Amino acid sequence: MSSTVFLILSLGPLALILVIIAAQRANVVDDAYTGEVTERWVSSSTGTYGTTTRCMMRIRTDQGRELAVQVDGRTYQALDIGDRVVKTPGTRWPVRSE
Repeated sequence: MSSTVFLILSLGPLALILVIIAAQRANVVDDAYTGEVTERWVSSSTGTYGTTTRCMMRIRTDQGRELAVQVDGRTYQALDIGDRVVKTPGTRWPVRSE
């Protein structure tokens, strides 16, 4: 009996964290906007597993929102400050508007 309670108490928080992460990722993929890149930067940190690099962009949407968006390296290289971008539902990264 006590081992079952211990198992539930130890796995419960882990399951909750995984559900929260999955929900946040789903919201990011479902998001849609058009706007302009106003800032770009790269930050890095050193942790237990080595150096982690994050490519970030600030995007001002046509609706006036300011978004700080983490993007992959390819998207970071493809977009520059002043570029018009569009992000459609179901895609992970914004792309240059044509």
